[in-house]
Amino acid sequence: MKKGKYFIVLFCNKKRVKVLYRCMKRTTVYEYWREFKTQRVPPFLKIQGSKRKQELVYEIALIFPNNRWATATYVKDSLGRNMKAKIEDDKFRIKEILPYWQEELIYDFQTKKRIRYHEMVEKILPITEITQIFTLNKNLFVQIEDDVKMYGNKNLNDADRLFELLKQDLLKKKKTNFMFVKDITTYQRKQLYKLLESKGFNRRELFRHYSY
Repeated sequence: MKKGKYFIVLFCNKKRVKVLYRCMKRTTVYEYWREFKTQRVPPFLKIQGSKRKQELVYEIALIFPNNRWATATYVKDSLGRNMKAKIEDDKFRIKEILPYWQEELIYDFQTKKRIRYHEMVEKILPITEITQIFTLNKNLFVQIEDDVKMYGNKNLNDADRLFELLKQDLLKKKKTNFMFVKDITTYQRKQLYKLLESKGFNRRELFRHYSY
């Protein structure tokens, strides 16, 4: 860690991911630390990191310079035991560490960009026509007659989570023009592949279960 005495660092599964903020003044880093602590958690989070379905556990830590007067910070491990919070550089210490999160992004095949969940909802909410929402492998689809929009996820589990989250949010907003189709028969799948390919979607992409 360079160019700073005080840091706010993001960890995932006890490994450093990135420095979120750094500065030379303790009062300043405390201001940013309070902001990070009070941030609103987004609805669609990263929870898995690979095909092996590895659980992702995020934390943010407030990092101070180490000195002989410093008191140790303790955290509970997976067995509930109190363990001293450590950092690889002995010039610094963990002043405070808290559970955190990372937002999962969704690939918008229409714009070829990754978007946040609320951005996808903003595209769907104005729809007034009868619309079908369904998943096919790792992708989520929004269909109005022959017009189909595709949104990509990392894996099958993420597609299911996105489907359920979107369903709940639209129903809460009394959007009764949406039909949610969770289970698709083999015959329906074949017909969907034909329809989606005719709309220009790549067959290989449609069959993929993972985007790693």
